Order: sequence, then structure tokens, then C-alpha cells
Amino acid sequence: TSAQPGQCNQVDGDYPGCGISKVTHSSSQPQAGKKWLYKYFPVQSPGDECTGDVCNCAAAKDTPAWHIYQGRVYTTRQVSPSGGGPPPGNGFGLHLVNVPKHLTTGGNTTEEVEAQFAKKLGDMTKFDAFMDFNAVFATSDLQGYKDAFKKDGVQYFVGTWTALMDQKYTSIIVHVPGSQLILELVQKVSLTFDEDEAQPVTLEQRVPDSALAAQEKRLTGVEDVSSDASSSYIVSLVVNRAASEKAMGELEDFYVAGMGTKKTHDSTANDVSKKCFLWPGATVNLCFTNRPDSATAGDWKVGDFEDMLNNVHATLLTGHPFCSMDKWFDNHYAIDSQSADNSKILKYVNERSPYHICSEGGFGPRGAGLATLFDPTGWGIQLDLGVGKPNDCKSSVNSKISSPPLESDGGKFNPACTVDTSKCGGSPGPSPGPSPGPSPGPSPSPGAHCDQCKRLVRLRCQNPDIRFCLKCATNHKW
Repeated sequence: TSAQPGQCNQVDGDYPGCGISKVTHSSSQPQAGKKWLYKYFPVQSPGDECTGDVCNCAAAKDTPAWHIYQGRVYTTRQVSPSGGGPPPGNGFGLHLVNVPKHLTTGGNTTEEVEAQFAKKLGDMTKFDAFMDFNAVFATSDLQGYKDAFKKDGVQYFVGTWTALMDQKYTSIIVHVPGSQLILELVQKVSLTFDEDEAQPVTLEQRVPDSALAAQEKRLTGVEDVSSDASSSYIVSLVVNRAASEKAMGELEDFYVAGMGTKKTHDSTANDVSKKCFLWPGATVNLCFTNRPDSATAGDWKVGDFEDMLNNVHATLLTGHPFCSMDKWFDNHYAIDSQSADNSKILKYVNERSPYHICSEGGFGPRGAGLATLFDPTGWGIQLDLGVGKPNDCKSSVNSKISSPPLESDGGKFNPACTVDTSKCGGSPGPSPGPSPGPSPGPSPSPGAHCDQCKRLVRLRCQNPDIRFCLKCATNHKW
């Protein structure tokens, strides 16, 4: 989404062109998720949604025609309830997408990760650290949402917390069935409960003070809203992520020193640490929460999720910044800002080499240059900023990405139709763990087989995050 010209009106949240405009998740059943969101929330479909939520991708070389499935909505804004704006919509986007031809080489499939979410969240009666993977919205009718969920048998979790000089807030956390998408609805209110209902659980502060103060009227219920939950506007406050201890130690350097964001919250209490950041030009905060491994059910922990994501990025993207086949890019948020420090971002990428994807401008609104970054958690950032090209994208051979074919049967253009793997890495990195890797084969003779460098490094390097190992090897080619 390119930045909209003129003044941003973010009185009721960020939207395309102005701030953090959406969250996207890879999904095995996006259309079912979209139907569920339409049932309970005031949402609309974006103008660039493919007809029937199915994009038809034409056959290319050895690949038969195939489909991309979408389930994308945006929350209706009270200042502009009829929609309007650019094709992505005029409110905060909640996007579910299934791009079946894209790759998860070296990691888990979307279905496997969704199964982990379903197992961990269960019947939503107990808090799990994976509930921190959510988008937080302010509402004036939290009781109405609770009543609607209970009536329909929708499972949800209720927590209470304090902020702004010990004022009490209540959160309802609800899981979009069959997906990774979790929503947290917040209001400064105490809910009523029947005798058969569990009482709220005490949580840490969920939203920075500055974001709560900005939406005080809505959070206190001063605004005039209908008691029907489907007509109660919700306003985006926070994009939340769970984070491992390792990633937590790297996030401030990445977001403050690298991306030029402002830290808005930093707390540690009762084994829970939380840091929040605010992009220039945004009102939606980005928050990360670290909890002990015991805070999530099962053997697959937050750190395992991060390692998996980063291993896929390492496999496909290391040395291949024009690869557009990484399916786990679909777990991302988008930042649209007219005031971000692009030179700072570009300098950081050139010096630190976080996983990233570049576009030559063959399609899409972002144009040529840095299109996507991955932060230390492995989740993506769609950079709608016009950042320019990092050094490795200036020198890459055959970097031009041509527009992929899309059948003209009334659908809309979808750049994800590409199936070109020639610009991607291919061999999975080693699985995390103490087991030694296979014995390496003989090293190539000096000056030969430089294209095998990455494969040989993976055979020797046991760290699942192999960026630094690869960078060293690149600087000492045979």
C-alpha cells in the first residue's frame, strides 16, 4: 500500500497510507475466517480482493494453472463508514491468505502451525503465551461482544489489567477458528458474568498508556454506539507478538536503532517482560511479550516458532534478496509512513543484513527497492515506504522481477502468482538441536564452486540462525 497524499486522519486508528495498516497471516482456510469476521465485526472487503476471494494464476512453464485463496477484510472507520480510499480499503486490514505454491522449505507448513495454535488455545479457558500473537482493538461495547460470543458458543478468554494510574481495563481474547489470527478487544469497563462463567484472570498491562489516552472516549463508553456488536466500531491499538528471550534481547536495537521507532513501553514483572514501539506516522503500537516457556502448552515453544520462521527465511533468502516465494512472509504487518527515516533503515540493512526481500518495481505499489524486512522474531514487515535498494539488491544479477501471469476472467491482479524459484535458495538449514550435522565433504579447490558456499556452510554450522556464518563465508570465498 503506497502512502496516501495529504493529511492523515487517524482519530479512529491507522489505515492504508497512514501508519500500521494491516496484519496478514498465512492461512489454510482464509474464506472461512473472512466469513467469521463478517459475522461479528464491522468490516468490509477491500477493493482489490479477487472475485469470489479466489485469484486465478495462469499456467507458467511447467506449472499448471493454480489458485490463490483470500479472506481479507478491513475494519470500518467511524469517520468514513462507507469505505472509500485506495483499493486495500479505508480501515485497518485483517488479512488471511493461502498461496499454496509458495515455499516453507526448512520449516513447518501453515497447517502444522495452525494445528499448534488450536492445541495451545484449546477452549480458551486458560491463558497461553500464544495468545500474545494478536491484534488489539478498542471498543465501546465489550459487553455486547461478550454476549454475542456466548450466545453463539464462541470460546473466548477474559482478562483484567491496570494502566494509567491504576485504572482497570478488561480484555476479551478471541481466536478466529482454524487460523493463527487472534483478536483482543479492550474497554475500561467491568463485565457482568453469569454463575456458570469463569471470572477474569489478572494480566499485565496490555496496551501502552499513550495509546489508551488517545482513545479515552471510546474506551470509557462515552461514544454513542448500538448494543448490537456487529455495529460497534473497533479501533486498532496494538499489533502484539510473543517473543523468546533471545529475540527480546535484539528487538530494541532492531526497532529503535535500525527502524527509527520510539520505545513507548518497557516493563518487567512476575516473569513477564513487555516492550512496545511506535513507528513514525503511526498510532498503532507494536508490542512484544516474553514469558517463561512454561506459559505455553506442549513442547513447541515461542522460540521454536521463531527458529522455524527464521530457518525458512535463511534457506530461501540468504544471498537471494529477490526471492518472492517465502510463504512465511505472509505472517507480517504493513507500515505506511510518510515520515519514516528511510536512510536509517537502509543503513541498518546494509550493515546488519537482516533477512529481507527486494522488488525491482515490476509490480505492486511499493516500487523498486526494499519491500520486506523480517524482525528478530521471524515475522515480516511490509515496508510501504519507498526505502530504496540495499547494496545486495543493487548488485544482484537478474534481479528484475517480471509481473506474474494472472488469468483475465474478471479477477484482480495478484503479484503472489509468481512461481519462480530461480531467485531463491533451496536447501533447508539444519534443524535446531544438539545433534551433530553430517560430516562435510571435501572442500572445493580455491577459486571454484563458489555457488556451493552456502551448502557447505550449512553442513558445518549448527546454529539454526546461520546469517552470520554465511556472511563470514561470503567474505572469504574460495
